[in-house]
Amino acid sequence: MVGTVFVVSVLLQTAATPVAAIPASATSEEPICRRLEVTGSIARKERVCKTKAEWRAAEENGNSRARAIVDYSTGRPTGQ
Repeated sequence: MVGTVFVVSVLLQTAATPVAAIPASATSEEPICRRLEVTGSIARKERVCKTKAEWRAAEENGNSRARAIVDYSTGRPTGQ
């Protein structure tokens, strides 16, 4: 009888304790949409939707590629 009361009390305590919820932004970020100009067109723009993390990764990738081009060309004579 004491064992049953103990088990029931433990179950009630765990049921009453709220579970730490994962923030909605961490599990499924809402996409951020931007309109980007299409290369070679005067008026055409394309809508691109990505999460905040994907936009950040794309920006970092572009920055690192630009930095690599500058580092590669620094100190090299023109035309080589």
